[in-house]
Amino acid sequence: MNIKFISRIVLVILWLSTFAAALIWAFVKNPPFEPEPVTVLLGLISGAVTGLLNEFAHRLEQEEFSTSYALAYGYVNNFLEPAITALLKKENSKIRFYIYLPERLNELEPKHVERMILKMREKNFSSQTISLEFNEGRPRDILMVSKNTDGAIYLDFPTTLLTLNSYVDYKIESKSGSFSEVDKVTLGKMFILKFREAILKMIELKGLNEYILFTDKSLNF
Repeated sequence: MNIKFISRIVLVILWLSTFAAALIWAFVKNPPFEPEPVTVLLGLISGAVTGLLNEFAHRLEQEEFSTSYALAYGYVNNFLEPAITALLKKENSKIRFYIYLPERLNELEPKHVERMILKMREKNFSSQTISLEFNEGRPRDILMVSKNTDGAIYLDFPTTLLTLNSYVDYKIESKSGSFSEVDKVTLGKMFILKFREAILKMIELKGLNEYILFTDKSLNF
């Protein structure tokens, strides 16, 4: 029985008790206790406990998904921002940089990435790996994609998310005591969404949101 489930039970009991006391106050002529102060007191307690549990749940969620935030921070600061800067120096026109966000973590494994590149070719996209030199750190490879006379776009598969695989396995096993593929996929999706949310906040703060878009296996560029 996890903490969230216990919290819900406590809240249900408190608010049902408050509602019951209010009904007694309104409809019972000679109750065995004074319902007015009991109703008010239960209402105050229920409201306070609801606020505390909501705050606790929020902090628990932040802690649980802190790994996604940390990965997003490293991805934006160590790769994405330097890559955009390098491309802006190189290009004369506005650039479009796509981040591939998967539904499942295994979509970022090398064999799947290779299949996605083949799928792009089936859609008449040509692709070329280019190397970007950064002021700090080692050069990084990204994919340049173009179609017919359309301008080139840039695409990156954030394989840093693959580090979440073992963490997701651990979380599932520690919660249920067994391994569930469905639970693993569900939790993986939540981590991916938190990663995306963190990236959106960071690129907006850095003024990079005009250059960056997201895509998935539909490859809508």
